[in-house]
Amino acid sequence: MRRRTENMSCPRARAVTPTKKGANFAQRLVSLVSEPVFISFQHMLSEPNVFNILGRTHYERWHSCFWGWLLDASGSHLVNDYTLIRFLFLLLDERCLKPSHHNKLGLWQVLPTIQFTEVEVTPNEYSSSEVGVRGVGRFDVYITARYTDGKGLNTRLNAIIELKIDSPPDAEQSRKYADWLLQNHPDDMNLLVYIAPKLSAHSSSTAQDGRWHCLDYQLLNDKLLLPLLDHPQLNSKVRPFIVQYMKNLKNRYKGIKMAITDEETRMAVILYEKYSDVFDSIYDALVATGKIEYTTSEIVPGRRRQSGRIAVKINGKVFCGDTLRHLMEKILRYLVDGGLVLKLALPWATSAQRFVITDAEPPRHPNGKDFFYPIRYRGYVMESHYSRERGIQVLAGLCHNLGVTFERIET
Repeated sequence: MRRRTENMSCPRARAVTPTKKGANFAQRLVSLVSEPVFISFQHMLSEPNVFNILGRTHYERWHSCFWGWLLDASGSHLVNDYTLIRFLFLLLDERCLKPSHHNKLGLWQVLPTIQFTEVEVTPNEYSSSEVGVRGVGRFDVYITARYTDGKGLNTRLNAIIELKIDSPPDAEQSRKYADWLLQNHPDDMNLLVYIAPKLSAHSSSTAQDGRWHCLDYQLLNDKLLLPLLDHPQLNSKVRPFIVQYMKNLKNRYKGIKMAITDEETRMAVILYEKYSDVFDSIYDALVATGKIEYTTSEIVPGRRRQSGRIAVKINGKVFCGDTLRHLMEKILRYLVDGGLVLKLALPWATSAQRFVITDAEPPRHPNGKDFFYPIRYRGYVMESHYSRERGIQVLAGLCHNLGVTFERIET
């Protein structure tokens, strides 16, 4: 009886597939826009916040005031120095770009037991003025405080935080700020923190000065703001303001998206899993008409069409990986170590809109946009932000240009 039940259930389980495949594009598109998750997603992305209403979504001054208030131990958030300590812990995170002298800073050894006193943060909720130094500039956020480790150590911490939104890095500004801080406080613990929507490969290429720790807003959202919302002492009256700031981070400004929320990721994956045919058709049409230049990537896990091992053979050598990015990392190493990359006129491109390999830092496409998902090896950078099929086409074209054989291997 069990076997008969299983046999009878198989046709019913497969019956859904022809219905989906049999529907034309218009029917599937109507189904997508009528999907409750899609409607919720659309509502979430368009919901207003106080920054939108005031028309000041991404002014650097607003960001400075917010972080000055949040990092101030005397702030009305009522969590004391929790945010300041957690912010310092982010400088140890693997996603933080670190300066060359990072490991020499004694702060990291005392951070687990650190105790702050005399914390002064500018700007703060009582004074919106920034600290300015003639001939140097105005610091977005300036922190000075005394700290102990509970074992007799007593010293001073000074920190300059520079927040960028859409303005390019200013090498002279970064150098002046660093020189001033280190020269005027030689006996203190000094930190330089650079916050930007997107980071380059190194601290020196991001801030244009190698003495800065560099963070992005996504890291601040994920590992400081989200945990802060669950803090038992957080003032319930200011919690909505923090939520509004986090919502503002997900709004695009001049093409820049500061952070992606967990809810966005969850909804996007659900929709793509159910309507991948619609999204892929839309994408293919936009690429064919030149409306967009970005391809779908493998950053978000769970995509059916991107799963499974991928392998190719180049000049008789087999390369394989679980993702396109993993495969391209191996191939870039092979091209560099074998000297094949020297045959290319860099930056090398497949079209007038998009570079594939460059030796420039920061790596940018012809239109000035940064590489979206770069792979780096020994001074060379390869863009890996492609769908699987498009990525294979790019690799095939690259090998053809180099005069080496290329073959995709079925796995």
